[in-house]
Amino acid sequence: MPELVEIPDPEAWNRLVASFPITSALQSWGWGEVKRLSGWTPKRLAVYQGEVPLGAAQVLLRPLPGGLRLAYAPRGPALGRLEDLPAVARALARGVRATHLVLEPEVGLGAEEEVPGFPGLLPEEPIQPGFSLWLDLTQGEEALLRGMKEMHRRNARLALKRTQLSVEGEGAFPEFFRLFAETNRRAKLLQHAEDYYRAVLREMNQPLGEAFIALARKEGEALAAGLFVAFAGKVDYLYGGSSRAHPEAKAPMGMHLAAIRHGISRGYHTYDLWGVPRTPEGSHAEGIWRFKEGFGGRRVRFPVYTLPLSPLYRPLKTLLRLRKTWVNLRVRGNPRDVLG
Repeated sequence: MPELVEIPDPEAWNRLVASFPITSALQSWGWGEVKRLSGWTPKRLAVYQGEVPLGAAQVLLRPLPGGLRLAYAPRGPALGRLEDLPAVARALARGVRATHLVLEPEVGLGAEEEVPGFPGLLPEEPIQPGFSLWLDLTQGEEALLRGMKEMHRRNARLALKRTQLSVEGEGAFPEFFRLFAETNRRAKLLQHAEDYYRAVLREMNQPLGEAFIALARKEGEALAAGLFVAFAGKVDYLYGGSSRAHPEAKAPMGMHLAAIRHGISRGYHTYDLWGVPRTPEGSHAEGIWRFKEGFGGRRVRFPVYTLPLSPLYRPLKTLLRLRKTWVNLRVRGNPRDVLG
């Protein structure tokens, strides 16, 4: 039987998680500290087969009404092979008390690829975006530009001429948050309190990882800004916003170019645009898709599974889905998920 070990040290944890080919920044120590602000408690569990690590998961635990508890490994567990998921899931279940355990390993299957099934694991709705676009940073900036759609390539050239690009830290946070909040109001999207995003910037600057703000300015005014995290060779675009002023500057494109250049300079291999709709045409997020797909890259999907740990799992799942639909209706007047 695989051995389950809890890891209490941030650097040791990050080193272990970063060593797996299937891994994510959301499995890093810092992300667990961020999620404490939303009522989650992180538990860092490694699974060993003899001396060999089989997988590792930062499991977030959250109490629910009626004494129930949800266990969730955001974009985890970290794995050597997806085929090891059932054995890792069964081992993790020994270390958590919950109605069910949600797993979403960041394996990056092809978007049209069939999600593999495993005995004992049920298919689940994604909590993080289920589809994304990955750009290969190892090919360099010029090759990335050539891989863009023609209009995006033209806008990229304009952004380089008309904006000043930079990558900054905490001092740029007020500019980022102003643009982010403005964009969310326009798009009728939910957001956390300001302290949450400050915590992302602070906690994700951690052993083997970093967080930064990429900006595009025109004459000193920030027109687009994004909050990015990097871990285990990947740069993730988590949050961003832009002004409607000076559309001719193509500032959102410039902001991404700043982050891409930073990723290339650091030797990262993948740029994750983080979240595109499952069915782009006609969705609430069609505009998001049109912008992101212009970068080229590879559309990927992330399988999601549940390991039921209690007979109360199914009624709880129904209640959670009804709550999510109600929130969508209240905020946007549409029952569908943003990236659904």
